[in-house]
Amino acid sequence: MTLSLPRAALSVAELDDLDHEGAVRFLRALEEGGHRMVWIPEVAGREAFTTAALALGSTHRMIVGNGVARALERVPKSAASAARDLAAGYPGRYVLGLGVSGAVRERGVGPLSFLRDYLDEVDATIARRGGSRAAVPRVLGAYSAGITRLAAERADGLITFLVTPEHTRWARETIGDDLFLSVVQWAVVGRDRAAARAVARERLAYYLTLPHQIAKLTRLGFTEADLAPPGSDRLVDALVACGTPDQVRQAVRRQYDAGATQVAISLVGRLDDAKLDAYRALAPPHTIRTTGDDDT
Repeated sequence: MTLSLPRAALSVAELDDLDHEGAVRFLRALEEGGHRMVWIPEVAGREAFTTAALALGSTHRMIVGNGVARALERVPKSAASAARDLAAGYPGRYVLGLGVSGAVRERGVGPLSFLRDYLDEVDATIARRGGSRAAVPRVLGAYSAGITRLAAERADGLITFLVTPEHTRWARETIGDDLFLSVVQWAVVGRDRAAARAVARERLAYYLTLPHQIAKLTRLGFTEADLAPPGSDRLVDALVACGTPDQVRQAVRRQYDAGATQVAISLVGRLDDAKLDAYRALAPPHTIRTTGDDDT
């Protein structure tokens, strides 16, 4: 199955910090501003599938992907049933994204074998409920060679984040020309370099405590000194696009040039009026803005 999704998307970690009404207002503002797709990362606080349902139900045409739901958080049957129901209830608007971290090793199994078995059970559950594999489009969160190849074999694409264009180029070479590849690009808009780095480091700090993220960034060529908290300037500048909307678009273009099918911008920092303005400024061109005719 070939995924046909917007070239431009967002990854919205802000939902973790919003109550129900705040999340609804935020999602509608993004859609009304011209954005056509959001990925919802499962980081902390919100559960992946209920949040996807909230996003789908709060918007008119927005495509919503779990980007990604943590496989370790729920049994395959639960993930499969939720994904099937969302895909059936919102045809053409939902994408299942699944990922697994190095924490799975605590269960005595490697991430690759765990995820392969997990997908077997997801497929079996969907089939038992009368669905087809094609009815629930899916991507895998993938960084290692093994899971990247698994995405090519068992999914409709892959999604990556905190990666350089060099990693994107490697991923494209690994999966071939046709498979969907979404890259989440962190960005800070409208700040000078020093201020932008400070904002980026606040969010980056957590990821520099995770062994699987350290391993990934080491493979990308960053040194122990780069990865020591709070992260070197070299690390921050390579992973986070900073500056004006045009400068962010230049970083996005580098990911496209390296082989990304889609780039999902994730704006770093607290949600305020300036950030909402940045989201509006970064909306893809030539989109039809929704008017919310049936908002009641």
